[in-house]
Amino acid sequence: MNGLPGGMRDLRVPGVPYRGGMLPESERRPAVVVVEHDGESPADTAFELLGAARGLPVSRVVAAVPARDGEAGRTVAAALPADEVRIITGPALSPPTADGGAAAVHAVAADLDAGLILLPHSPFGWDTAPLLAARCGVAAATGCSSLHLGLGGLYARRKAFQGKFVQEVNLRGRPLVATLEPGAATPVGPGAPGAVSEVPAEPEAVLSRILEVRAAPDTGTDLAGARVVVAAGRGLGGPENLGLVEELAAALGGVVGASRAVTDAGWLPHDRQIGSSGVTVSPKLYVACGISGAIQHLVGMRGAGFVVAINRDPEAPIFGAADVGIVGDVLEIVPALTRAVRAAA
Repeated sequence: MNGLPGGMRDLRVPGVPYRGGMLPESERRPAVVVVEHDGESPADTAFELLGAARGLPVSRVVAAVPARDGEAGRTVAAALPADEVRIITGPALSPPTADGGAAAVHAVAADLDAGLILLPHSPFGWDTAPLLAARCGVAAATGCSSLHLGLGGLYARRKAFQGKFVQEVNLRGRPLVATLEPGAATPVGPGAPGAVSEVPAEPEAVLSRILEVRAAPDTGTDLAGARVVVAAGRGLGGPENLGLVEELAAALGGVVGASRAVTDAGWLPHDRQIGSSGVTVSPKLYVACGISGAIQHLVGMRGAGFVVAINRDPEAPIFGAADVGIVGDVLEIVPALTRAVRAAA
């Protein structure tokens, strides 16, 4: 896989020519990045979206921050290293509903004559993107794992049919609207914005409002942002053997993930699941322990920099995605790896 600007992955099939030429300076438009936040600081996805936008041929990057008021918006804006931040305040933006957010962002994008709008692939993003695209009269690409912007429009890679297939889609028109999966782009660090302004918004005909937001329990595991992931599969045999994977993860300074078979069996909680119905990860090192490699799992870890696979079945699909494959008993190999890592430390 070839590296794309912004730390994204080019997942095109080798040998298939790319159909879009380089976008000249005269055709480049602003990119609008829609920022989710908790009222005090931006979500991690905001920095990933900013990193993705900076890696694309756009004239400037503008962060759009829906907020209950200007004060809250400025607190969030202070950490955003965008060329410009526009704080959008209004009755349906605390927190933003899908229809209120779509109306507010559309107004900002229209004022900027934006060429691209990026949203996080989150409950807010996947609800808002279709409404926003409908307002703009364009299509939306959701759940993207890679983006490329050229003369032919926006080319994006996304999962389809619960991760059984990976599509390449081509969007045309303006502005282009897409949601980006967590972990699909290299984030930029926090920094001061170039300019900050406040835009009062009164979204018309808002039909929904958020009654309550409940935070999920903090498990202390950040799979999407981990540099090393050691993933447990059904090949471990049972939950009593999970300690072997946990020890290897600890020795490598990583976190433990899992296949769907493991979480469905109740061996680990579902927030550890990697794949099309779980978390997408892009660590520098991914160690798959006893995972066969169903396509639903592979699409969740294809962004890994280096993959080590351990399985007793030499025909397991996971080996097709691995840089190093070890055929053998995972219950013997994982402890040996742990000992070797500790000895080398």
